[in-house]
Amino acid sequence: MHKSRTVGLAAAALAFTLAVAGCSTKAETAGTAAAPGVSDSTIKLGVLMDLSGPFAGTGKTILDASNVAVKEINAAGGVCDRKLALVTRDHGYDPQKAVAAYDEMDPQVLGYLNILGSPVVTALRDKIEAKDELAGLTTFASTLLGDEHLIVLGATYDIQTINGLDWLVRKGELRSGDSVGHIYLQGEIGENSLRGSKFAAGKLGLKIVGQQIEPTATDLTSQVNALKSAKVKAIVVDSTPKQAASVAAVAQAAGMEVPIMGGVSTFATSLLRTSAAPALTEHYTRLSGLGALGADNAAARKLAAAWRSQYGKAPEASSGVVHAYAMTKLYAEILGKSCEDLTRPGVLKARSAVTDFKLPGLLPPQDFSDPAEPSSREAQVLGVDKGVFAGVEALGDFFASDLAKEYKVPSAG
Repeated sequence: MHKSRTVGLAAAALAFTLAVAGCSTKAETAGTAAAPGVSDSTIKLGVLMDLSGPFAGTGKTILDASNVAVKEINAAGGVCDRKLALVTRDHGYDPQKAVAAYDEMDPQVLGYLNILGSPVVTALRDKIEAKDELAGLTTFASTLLGDEHLIVLGATYDIQTINGLDWLVRKGELRSGDSVGHIYLQGEIGENSLRGSKFAAGKLGLKIVGQQIEPTATDLTSQVNALKSAKVKAIVVDSTPKQAASVAAVAQAAGMEVPIMGGVSTFATSLLRTSAAPALTEHYTRLSGLGALGADNAAARKLAAAWRSQYGKAPEASSGVVHAYAMTKLYAEILGKSCEDLTRPGVLKARSAVTDFKLPGLLPPQDFSDPAEPSSREAQVLGVDKGVFAGVEALGDFFASDLAKEYKVPSAG
């Protein structure tokens, strides 16, 4: 059983400098004597990424974006008079490999800035809870809510899908009585999203035709043909980027002139250099609880410029850039609230004091006071455009549909 604690709420202010005043050296030293990963000059945080498996492109991008944020934070003075440092391990999207990597690196770090993948998180949850650690996640599964040790940033997969189907109906792309195909990954990502599409379908008078796939599937012709036979009017996809590209290309070749709406992890910039690019540009949109790196706003432009300065070319996974950048800023803010108790329990307690974290233009307001609730129910629909940085642009503002507000998330609490 994963426990949830209710802690006192305090108003949280976003400060990009993240230099925290009022933390005495004596208090810090007393509070961190036994804290792994904390010295007088450094706070070490763990990063467990897929750098060699099906989400390797996303994982590499996440790591690079985390380093952009760490560089900014450290240049502004760090956190609690210390510099942040990352300790990274590759799990290849293999839960067993992730457990071994966690066991090896855990004595070196205060907590975990980022862990990629729902199956990996599931394998590590008991260990993280037993050691009272705080772990930021690169997954949006609502089934991971209800645990104060885990940070799910933004709208969850199910809520994103609910907002997306509501958007398609409001745009006139779908109407009551229509069938919608949903191609989804085996495991928490796909099943969580499918839960959302079924909820929305029940409210909107739609019929969901599901097609489950494995992360290693490369040719989705049979799934698309099945949806064509079912005469679907739209396709929702939760998959790897290459799988989403396969869906778009096969659907176009089959003469299916229907909208294709992908989940947050279904696009990679390199797809615009493949034969699937025309199909993606014409039919594909992406749902996200995060803003677009190519958006025309000050925050996006600043982050894009920082990325260009450090890495040159556009990132493979722009959503991974925004998410990792925001997660690093958020984790630093949490650390800043625990300067007088830089221990694992101290950091864990500070988590729920963050009630209004936001990066205008990149992230809507986030409230972490209740671990059982999503930090936000807002999402944004993004379109493909070769002319913008990283290939995606916002098609509107962040929004939370009435259905998303009504929906009750499953949680582990």
